[in-house]
Amino acid sequence: MSEKEKNSYKKLNIHDKRRFRITFFAYAAVTVCLLLYFTASLLVEKKHARDNWASYLYDPLEQMELVEKLSVDATEVSVGTYIENLRELNLKGSYYRIELMVWFNWEGDADLDPANHFRVYKGLVNKMVLVEEEHIGNQHYQLVGLDVSVSKNFDTKRFPLESHQLRFYIESTDPVQEVVYVPDYENSGINENITLTGFRFMRHDIGAVSYTYDSTHGDPSVTENEVTSEIVTAFEINRSDFGLYFKCFIALAGTVTWVLIALFICSYHHVDPLSMIPAALFGTVGNIMIGAALVPDALQMGLLEYVNLWGVLSILGGAIAIININRVRKASKEQENQAFAYYYGRMLFYTMLVAALSGQVILPIAAYIW
Repeated sequence: MSEKEKNSYKKLNIHDKRRFRITFFAYAAVTVCLLLYFTASLLVEKKHARDNWASYLYDPLEQMELVEKLSVDATEVSVGTYIENLRELNLKGSYYRIELMVWFNWEGDADLDPANHFRVYKGLVNKMVLVEEEHIGNQHYQLVGLDVSVSKNFDTKRFPLESHQLRFYIESTDPVQEVVYVPDYENSGINENITLTGFRFMRHDIGAVSYTYDSTHGDPSVTENEVTSEIVTAFEINRSDFGLYFKCFIALAGTVTWVLIALFICSYHHVDPLSMIPAALFGTVGNIMIGAALVPDALQMGLLEYVNLWGVLSILGGAIAIININRVRKASKEQENQAFAYYYGRMLFYTMLVAALSGQVILPIAAYIW
């Protein structure tokens, strides 16, 4: 009878079979449940990112009706935007900085001056220049150059393979009773040569929305809560490759490999490598700090934590398997127990190897928008 046949599952006694089944199915149940939960969570978040694009480009029907009612006598101002450059994307600081052109076209009152009566919602204007101004009869035009930093609560659930929908709002400081913005769809756009390291630009659009404040801002001419008109400009960026992902998890991949090697030599060569495990734990902690340094402190659970937890599960599983193998071997020198230790270690090694690889392949695939 070959060595392989001697160490097969059929040759184990009932007690050893039950002990192996408990360990195997407990580990399999935990890994499968966690992987399903992690994958579903990432897929839902990715679907949400894809589907909610248009909902920010127009008002709900009830708000549209309110604006239409209030703006009967308002001046319509055609507003367009052209994004020249995305200078900075700061996930840690929760803001991004862009350079753009904004223009205003309107008919009627030449003293309306919308170029000096707007603000960027949640934006800090670093520089604003009136580039051009024309008044031809009843037609008026103003072109403004802007350098603005916009506050943004970035979605980090799929970091470091995430996409971002960046929106900024050009808001009139006059109420809709006086001024209503109309988007200039035809001329608005984004510089096709714009680049940002590590990202690619996916889509761009503008829309007209409004905002109702819970205050009149003390304006004596307004009897209800102030409603202002806005032009929202949206563009979406996505990670261009897996470079940052590998950077964040290369240390974790090394520590998991280290543990699997320890389990392998314990199973096949009767060596006790338990002392190798603490080094893997230190590597895991260091790996977590790399990713945490790149995102806001108030981090939502996502891909970064999921992959690290998956690695910790592999490390703990390998450590427990090694402890059990050593305990069985030291408890008795009988051939039967030695055969069980060999079979137990060998099967858990392949199980944990498949689990570790599955998580490292499935999770990034579920998170990334291809």
